[in-house]
Amino acid sequence: MGDGSERGLPGEFLLLFTLLLWFLFLMVYLGNRKSRLNKWFFICGFLFSIGVFKEYLYHSLFPSLSAASPPLLTEESAERIYSVLTAVPYYFATPAMLVTGFYFSRMEKRRPELFPWIIFLSFVPGIVMGAIYPVTRTREFQLHDKTYYTIISVYNVVMALAATFFFLNTIIKERNAKVKRQKLAIAVLALVPSWFTIMSTIPIQLFSVEGADKVWQGNLIIVIILAGMYFFLVFKDGFMGSRLRHETYKWDQEERLVGQTMDTIRHMIKNQTAKINWCAANLSSGAGENEIREYAAIILRATKRVSDFLNIDMRGGPVLKCSPESVDMEGLLNGVADDLKRQYGKVEIHISCPPSARVFCDETLIREVLQNLFQNSVEAMDEKGRIDVEFRERRRGFSCLKISDTGRGLPDSIKENIFLPYVSSKEGEEHWGIGLYYCQKAMLAHGGMIRAENRPGGGAVFTLCFPKKKGKDL
Repeated sequence: MGDGSERGLPGEFLLLFTLLLWFLFLMVYLGNRKSRLNKWFFICGFLFSIGVFKEYLYHSLFPSLSAASPPLLTEESAERIYSVLTAVPYYFATPAMLVTGFYFSRMEKRRPELFPWIIFLSFVPGIVMGAIYPVTRTREFQLHDKTYYTIISVYNVVMALAATFFFLNTIIKERNAKVKRQKLAIAVLALVPSWFTIMSTIPIQLFSVEGADKVWQGNLIIVIILAGMYFFLVFKDGFMGSRLRHETYKWDQEERLVGQTMDTIRHMIKNQTAKINWCAANLSSGAGENEIREYAAIILRATKRVSDFLNIDMRGGPVLKCSPESVDMEGLLNGVADDLKRQYGKVEIHISCPPSARVFCDETLIREVLQNLFQNSVEAMDEKGRIDVEFRERRRGFSCLKISDTGRGLPDSIKENIFLPYVSSKEGEEHWGIGLYYCQKAMLAHGGMIRAENRPGGGAVFTLCFPKKKGKDL
């Protein structure tokens, strides 16, 4: 065990450094405890902070404990604890940084079925190294095994570079200026202290640079600056789910959510009244008895959907309450498609769905999601073309519904932000850009997800992923 006075910053400062790191990343986590990005941001920061904490323990606290009660803590047990705590950031901090980059780039939405495996594989190299080089002997390997430290150095640099790629690539692709500024701030908060830690330890220890073994402690200044940046953003516009000036923000948020709720209701009613108007026009032109029955049935279904939708609990904004039950997916798809085919005679809808397929969902919410997606496809195809609907039972907990069309596809300028409110590729005052935002909220309320992409041959593809277990309210 060393003397804290020989290790640069006094032990009290190392403890302060650790507590500051924990506080900063805990605030990020508490900003939105439901966000996977916030959770992994906290995990990543905590794992990196272990490197500072073990220096405080080994060089400040342990000598005091050993002097006060030698049998309580021997040199051997102190070395073992130090080794284990050294192994934690060595093996797992940069993989956690990489997973944070995955969530930052929304990979879980683009690759939902593979994503759990991607996370697992990110930690496999660290687990393997921990098995080859026992964690209780990390300090021994660190000081006397050059090969070990070379492997650790390459491993951490590669992982950090991969994580940095996901962060920077996401920022470059972002088109919304306000969102881009937030993402840039998140990247700075995640990458700057991580890279400073890596570059102030690995090269110095790898090449045995004398007199530079305490450079990493300069990260304290960086963390203090970043903490100031964090609180500035929290006070100014809000950051990663946190915002101070509570009363002002609460009022502003409520006003904004009321507007979003009204827009969502208007959007839904617009879709259903369009059907009613179409039926009324056909009735007034002298429809036959059979046609009158069909038009009346469509009007009744449309008014029922309006009634069901208005019964959805949307207090506090479009945070949807989901009441899932077992639903016949083929019947649901055919019901929505039949109304559309009657209204748009030049649109072909082909449905591929096993007759026995059932999904645990809120039928009212999902019916409205399908109505939105079908209507978007019709408008993108100028009311003529083909919509293909395919439902597949998947393993690993999800069932997927794919809806593709032969329309114009998603413009590159808005493709990344297509699910944000008020983002639309359509012009005109009647298009509010709220439909896909509603679809995403409805899928999240089920514990599922929705993703959008362009089809290679032209057109757009929307994929809905439903968990096979019961969804949860969000």
